[in-house]
Amino acid sequence: MKMNSYYKFFSIFLILLSISSFFIGFIYGENSAGAGGFNGDFENTWGNLQLFLNNDINTALHITASADQEVFVSARTPLIYILHKLFNPFVKNEIIFIRSVFFVSLSLPFLFYLCLREKFKEKENLLLILISSIVLLSPYFRTSSFWAGEENFGLISLLISFIFLNQFLSNNKNILKDYYQLFLTVFFSSLALYFDQKLAIIPLICFFKIIFSNKSSKLKFFSIFLYFIFSLPYIYLIILWGNLIPTKDAFYRGTANQFFFDNLGYLSTIIAFYLLPLLLYKGENLIKLLKNFFLEKKSYYLISLFFIYLLYLLIFHDYTREVYPGYDATLGGGFIHKIAILLFEENYIQKLFIYFSFFVSWMVILIYVNNNFKDKLIISYFFLLSMIVWPFFQEYLDPLIILMAFTFFNSKLFINYKNSILLFFYLSILLIFSNIYYYNLLS
Repeated sequence: MKMNSYYKFFSIFLILLSISSFFIGFIYGENSAGAGGFNGDFENTWGNLQLFLNNDINTALHITASADQEVFVSARTPLIYILHKLFNPFVKNEIIFIRSVFFVSLSLPFLFYLCLREKFKEKENLLLILISSIVLLSPYFRTSSFWAGEENFGLISLLISFIFLNQFLSNNKNILKDYYQLFLTVFFSSLALYFDQKLAIIPLICFFKIIFSNKSSKLKFFSIFLYFIFSLPYIYLIILWGNLIPTKDAFYRGTANQFFFDNLGYLSTIIAFYLLPLLLYKGENLIKLLKNFFLEKKSYYLISLFFIYLLYLLIFHDYTREVYPGYDATLGGGFIHKIAILLFEENYIQKLFIYFSFFVSWMVILIYVNNNFKDKLIISYFFLLSMIVWPFFQEYLDPLIILMAFTFFNSKLFINYKNSILLFFYLSILLIFSNIYYYNLLS
């Protein structure tokens, strides 16, 4: 009882610490992801916004389809800029605009709490608030919040989708409520894709959960109809751009024109970084977890996939090459790539370190998703995505993997104060070192 009281008191302290650090970071213009500041990504965001403010929507959309234009710089759809134009009254001044996005971003931890309340109904509110406050430690969520980034709107849509999907699947009494919740599920899951194309996994998950639920055929056909209707604007954009992303970005990134197999290893290190502390939530001690994994014959077949990939890297991977002229070859790769460059000068030692990290990360992922087919499908989606996206940044999955693990992932998590406090400190270390790294890099 005494220990439980200690955990509760300490949890309150950590919650207040995360909230206060978030506001302090905003006040002092923190740049923990490296793309903050008025000369960072905000310069592109402000320019994109001016394009839509100074033109009608149709004209602005056609400008995004021009490969030689210098106005629209983004790999995402321009939906957020259209919404700012139509509904945000604070777009005339840079500072006020930044503040408006900051206050919208504040809804994310609250929505995360509501998701946790949906999934862990029997748990104490304080524990769920502690876990939801962890998102405030994400360097990428913070930087996007502080500097009016595009990313957080997709995450907000993701969480709202989860809430309405769960309510829809659990409602068995009111048919009108069914249609209402279904509409909102389809609407917000579709919005997630429009805000960030990599979140296409969200409408896919929602769609299949609806189709394979015990709901009536009428509701399932209604969901198909809604997804078709909401897909039409994006189909129009694909025709307009001739690609999945805006024309200029597609030209530089080579999206959908070639495959980047090198990204698979880096992606595994990024995913494993967030899944590693979540092994504590699996309800078994780590020794038993490892034992169960290695007792299964199929585990060795999955492990062997890494060595096939390693053979590919040894034959075809040119570690020092630049993918495109004018781009820094060190772009992307996540934290492992940066650590390798910081710790070692010789390229061959960097490669050894990185390839070994690939193997360890692959093992972490396999142990986490062991015997969970649905989670394997979700992870596979991100692996497939990484092959058509260059460069692949860690920010693409932070805090996405944490949010997904506590919501859409199928693996059962056993949450308590001890493992949640450990997760808090684990992610705090990432935030601290991200700030130190980018402060030294940019100063």
